[in-house]
Amino acid sequence: MYFKEINHYGDRGLIIDFGIESSKDISQEINATIIYLKDLKLPALNTIPSYNKIVLHFKNTEDKQKSIQTLEIMMKDFRPLDIKRPYKRWNMPTCYEPQYALDLERVQKFHDLSIQEIINLHTKKIYYNYYIGFMPGFPYLGEISSKLITPRLSSPRVRIPARSVGIAKEHTCIYPKVSPGGWNIIAQVPFDIFSLDHSRTSLFLPGDEVEFSKVTQSEFEKIQNKNFLFDEIIKEFSQ
Repeated sequence: MYFKEINHYGDRGLIIDFGIESSKDISQEINATIIYLKDLKLPALNTIPSYNKIVLHFKNTEDKQKSIQTLEIMMKDFRPLDIKRPYKRWNMPTCYEPQYALDLERVQKFHDLSIQEIINLHTKKIYYNYYIGFMPGFPYLGEISSKLITPRLSSPRVRIPARSVGIAKEHTCIYPKVSPGGWNIIAQVPFDIFSLDHSRTSLFLPGDEVEFSKVTQSEFEKIQNKNFLFDEIIKEFSQ
């Protein structure tokens, strides 16, 4: 196990600490812990995972104090391998045409690679979803090929189109909504990955796997014009 300790986080918060490293194994233990926490039904208002921490936020100090002992006993006896959650693997149709790839040329020059080499490197891997962060539905997917590791933009854009695929440092992502951001935009997917009208809300959940498949402009538009409902997206593009 990677679990280290439980620390206070202000007067109404707790941190379940898994150390300072980050890895897929640590993330899988965190995701298993999140599932177990839900079963405990603690009076936490929010449960927020990261690469190596889980933050619990409570309504008041009384709820926090009542939960500490339960958490300490739980984490002492907890065995992550006993927790099974069926994850999904997503195959995302992705268009790398210039109108969707605002920074593809920048990435190309930074690495001295051809555009086709960049696309090949991006589509050949299956990415693990570490967690959802930055905004609702925003997946942190890793890790990209070492040949594609690229710093964020020095000046973030004020407006990045929804559904844009980006890379920054060791990770790739999909922007669920129009947003400011500093990731390098290299493509776009043809449907939404976040919906308040569906019980799942976020298409990707922590622990899911995502692969990107290149499609042509016409294929992209064909999928886009179908206006898939969320349930249809889940059925068509995941397994």
